[in-house]
Amino acid sequence: MAKRVKLLDVAKAAGVSQGTASNAFGKPDLVRPEVRERIFAAAKELGYRGPHVMARMLRTGKAGALGVVFPDNLEYAFTDPAAIELLRGIGRECAHHGVNVMIISAENQKQAIAAVNNAAVDAFLVHCYSDNNDIIAAIQRRNQPLISIDTDIAGAAGSVVLDDHAAAKGAAEHLLDCGAKKFAILLLQATEHDHFGPMNANRVGAASHRVVRERLAGYHDALVEAGIAPDDVIHIECDNQSEHSARLTVEMLEKHPEIDGILAMSDVIAIGAIDAAHTVGRKVPDDLKIIGIDGIVAGERSDPPLTTMCQDSVEKGRLAAEMALSDEGGKAITLSTKLLLRGSTQSR
Repeated sequence: MAKRVKLLDVAKAAGVSQGTASNAFGKPDLVRPEVRERIFAAAKELGYRGPHVMARMLRTGKAGALGVVFPDNLEYAFTDPAAIELLRGIGRECAHHGVNVMIISAENQKQAIAAVNNAAVDAFLVHCYSDNNDIIAAIQRRNQPLISIDTDIAGAAGSVVLDDHAAAKGAAEHLLDCGAKKFAILLLQATEHDHFGPMNANRVGAASHRVVRERLAGYHDALVEAGIAPDDVIHIECDNQSEHSARLTVEMLEKHPEIDGILAMSDVIAIGAIDAAHTVGRKVPDDLKIIGIDGIVAGERSDPPLTTMCQDSVEKGRLAAEMALSDEGGKAITLSTKLLLRGSTQSR
């Protein structure tokens, strides 16, 4: 096997110190242009492949990157509107600091643990994931900052979450104010085990994801205050895709035509519910009112436009990245939502 060319070899060939050669690759503004070109020419001639990541980490103590762990597959991270907004915020803050982003999917636990173990990053951001699993344990063994986003992780250096309880309670109170009396809740996935469709009381009570637990509690609190017991509410667990929620909502409305208010845990799910209403001939908002949570752009284009509890997902991501890159101790940040009134709950 050919001997790996080291930075020291390049420095000797270019007639400079190893520190100058290192700056040419890592801090080029500190090296005169003619010296940089001489170093790069020597590197090319010797076949130098660039600074070794782990060696640079040992020397500087920094990798210059953040790891972002999503519970879903990578396609979800780049197609789900709320996830895209979150990544925009993370990317914005990382760009400000000259730091890169590594995205890790936790869908395959074995692959995710390997990625965590080998990741050249300075901190981890974990989005919507339970702390009761081996992936989080692998991250914590790295002894690097872990910032939790929309989830509770014991020992996290800091957290950024939405006030999901208040958002959901506000959504339910709005539908009550609009005159809805028979409710259905369209949930996000409640546990790490797939189970989509109607939920019994045991399944509702077993919800393990923080966002689902908090939003359920908010919906239920508002409805109970109005004299509506949770057992009198239809609960449907949905994949966070409009086509999926539309199919399940069609089935629900055909079985329960008395439903006149739908509380959807995401705008994506709510848009599917609007499509389902058209399919079964229900008029939104005249005899069926629908509200989501998120505030994604697609909600403006639904027919009718979607009323939602709007959050700033870009700012959420930016704050999480800022916390991860800060030398100060982490803290807990709770963000609020605001009611964005549109045509899915009120007639024009």
